[in-house]
Amino acid sequence: MRLSFLSRATKSSFLPFGHSPLRSLIAGFALLFALTLVFSSSCAKKGKQEQQKPKSTPTSGSLAVFASPAVEPAVQAGADQFNRLYVNANVNVYPLDSRALVDSMVYGKADCGFFDRYLSDAESLKVVKTRGQLFAFELGNTVATWIVNPKNRVSTIDSVQALDILLGKTTSWKALGGPAGKINIYLPPIGDGAWQALEDFFGPALTKVDAHYWPSDSLVMQDVARDPNALGLVGKPVYDPKVKKLRWRDPLLAEPVPANIGTLQEGKYPFSIGLYYYSTGDKSDLASGFFSFLASNDGQRLLSDQGFLPGMVTAHVLTLSPSGENK
Repeated sequence: MRLSFLSRATKSSFLPFGHSPLRSLIAGFALLFALTLVFSSSCAKKGKQEQQKPKSTPTSGSLAVFASPAVEPAVQAGADQFNRLYVNANVNVYPLDSRALVDSMVYGKADCGFFDRYLSDAESLKVVKTRGQLFAFELGNTVATWIVNPKNRVSTIDSVQALDILLGKTTSWKALGGPAGKINIYLPPIGDGAWQALEDFFGPALTKVDAHYWPSDSLVMQDVARDPNALGLVGKPVYDPKVKKLRWRDPLLAEPVPANIGTLQEGKYPFSIGLYYYSTGDKSDLASGFFSFLASNDGQRLLSDQGFLPGMVTAHVLTLSPSGENK
């Protein structure tokens, strides 16, 4: 194909010089020689650039990593600390909803990601089918919190009330001892951690929910703050005075309990999200170094400051030294 292309180019390009076969042959060799020089120069330049490109190590290089919106702030806090500790590392964290993050790993657009939930068997098999392998690690978990507008006098919710609201059987706050207004439900996307917390608790009883779905917890909280009739669930601890946290009433407990990591750890509060790390590779690169930092004692303390209970990391991770080399 290349020779025929060169022949066609020679014939059309050099006709103005005459029809001499010798001239055409000389012109053809000249063009071929020129193209060879250009190609050789380009390859040499490309090879030189590839040699100059810095190799990613556990503590150096650049990494763009995606995280579910609910856990992105905690992962970003870890990235900031990691970048301060290892000056040759540049880890950047971007939010991406869980379903889109799964697709990114399936189609090779991402090799790893931080999720606010565990992947289903079907999702895991889908990744393995296209990528060959998948490693999963739990780094921690925290509460998913029911919230209402501060003007709402309702302060507790139980399993029967919550399910009836989600299924549309209870539509007025009056049934819960509140105002007569219609209950407006605000939720993060279906498929993210807060939604999975609902599925884990209510099981098959939970079906389609007529709600306002927003791509992040912050947007859910904004709508709850402005809507006196709002009920929301967010995948995070809540400290914002612009919304009010509901306590959880369990029929087996004497008193309602607040949504915090203490009641979660005691098994009294049932709604939680996780911080899961999934990777399609088992390498010694910057991604593995960053994960190892989050799994270390220092990383777990940092996640604890972000409101997460430590997870159970049952896999071998790299040990990072202060000098920036993995042991």
